[in-house]
Amino acid sequence: MKILYPITSDEHKLLRQGFAEWLAVLGYAGTSVVSLPRHVQEFLADQEARGKYSLQQLTATDATAFTRQLQIKTGVRTRQGFSAGHINKYIQALHLFSRYIRQSGKSSVGFTLERLADIRGKPTWLTRPEIRRLYGATKDDVLGVRDRAMLSVFYGCGLRLNEGASLELSDILADRRMLYVRKGKMYRERYVPVAAKSYADIQVYIEQARPQLLQKPCKALFIDANKGRPITKQSLYIRIKGLVRKAGIQKEVGTHSLRHSIATHLLQSGMTLERIKDFLGHTALDSTQLYTHLINEIPKQQSHEL
Repeated sequence: MKILYPITSDEHKLLRQGFAEWLAVLGYAGTSVVSLPRHVQEFLADQEARGKYSLQQLTATDATAFTRQLQIKTGVRTRQGFSAGHINKYIQALHLFSRYIRQSGKSSVGFTLERLADIRGKPTWLTRPEIRRLYGATKDDVLGVRDRAMLSVFYGCGLRLNEGASLELSDILADRRMLYVRKGKMYRERYVPVAAKSYADIQVYIEQARPQLLQKPCKALFIDANKGRPITKQSLYIRIKGLVRKAGIQKEVGTHSLRHSIATHLLQSGMTLERIKDFLGHTALDSTQLYTHLINEIPKQQSHEL
């Protein structure tokens, strides 16, 4: 298989490998551990084409020049310019690569890159009426009780897919009415407060539905209906997608859309960005600022529906 952007420098090859291992240690998803180093390799290949084969030759402006070059480049197959979202993936990779080489002591060079505005990349989120329809699509049987608990975890608590799939029974802190997220992004832990309605749905599932699904002792919160063991991330995702279809919601919605939805609703209700940042487990306020832009774009006549 032909490598599109080969690098010849042994130092660059080690940097690429070390960067991938660093991402894996921080807990990035497997797809990111593959794709982000690939973007960095393309950058390093570009540097070699300019006669730079060592990290010591790298300057902060090299990354800026590379991303500007991407903005005028066209795709081989599409013959069209790259979207802002596509270029932002390179910007994310270079930001992380800059952190990696600084934190590992390999270089003090830092990249200052601005993400491009991506109109098509705005996240999908649901209005409150749509959320009510989603809850209304659940049945009153065992799986329906589990469905409501799942919605209360991914919407009510704003958890990521991996965080929700990794929840254990002991992570439901009844005395504090909180969830303990042990496997957050980059292995960051946090405590998430649970609203009364969401907490009630989770408790009903634990007390009534989970024992019926369980076939042998298990720590996991969510149990697979067919196998009686921890449910997979894929199965959780598919179950949510099924509820969306049943509710007749004409949007491309997944578990992360529920996370976007609760963040938007909390901001609309007056919660500060700082509190929403902590609730979602963001490391920087920049990530949470996205919801301010979403709120500002809501037509006034629709804002009451949120």
